Amino acid sequence: MVETKIIILDQQEIVYKIHYKRIKNCYLRVEKGEVVIRCSPLFPQSEIEKLIRNHQEEILEQIKGYVPKYNYQEDGYAYLFNQKYQIVLKDMNIKKCAIHDRQIYVYSKNIQATIEMFLKQELMNYLKERIDFYLSTSFHHVFPEIQIKKMKRRWGACFYQKNRVCFNLVLAHIDYALIDYVIVHELCHFLEANHSKAFYHEIEKRMPDYKERERLLKDVGI
Repeated sequence: MVETKIIILDQQEIVYKIHYKRIKNCYLRVEKGEVVIRCSPLFPQSEIEKLIRNHQEEILEQIKGYVPKYNYQEDGYAYLFNQKYQIVLKDMNIKKCAIHDRQIYVYSKNIQATIEMFLKQELMNYLKERIDFYLSTSFHHVFPEIQIKKMKRRWGACFYQKNRVCFNLVLAHIDYALIDYVIVHELCHFLEANHSKAFYHEIEKRMPDYKERERLLKDVGI
């Protein structure tokens, strides 16, 4: 069950959504410029608003700083590896894209599907290159199967028993340094299956600044 409410923060009307779950605590996140609360149906409304007000500054900052990663329409835009490109439609009934300067030419009127196909290939090329680099310099592991999918809440996943890693297509929009953090994170799951101290120690050995990259990744949001 999802409920939509309004709260006034610094003289601004802020819409927030409450997702009622079978959980004990109350969790707050800003997702794609929206305030999202996850809590039990028994959690008091007054406590929800108190939680929001306690994080008012961070919430307003994140909402203000939120920039959608794409606007899939003619004369819209899409980000590729943290670079913004204007969409130019040249409909030739061909599912293909090409980049010239700061524009991405789309040769099919099905703009979203065509761009996503292009982004997937660009991301796959980068993932293969960087996974090969990390395996040759920091890991002793055979090259895994790579999958790219749309995921709502995860940047990546490791299926260590199947020697497979899966990455979120949204990674194609963001900076290389943050993609590399996700790569190292997932590869380290071949060494440590859970998120224990030992797991993060393995990440730190290979990427000493991982905490800063992790923080930036959280700020970007899926």
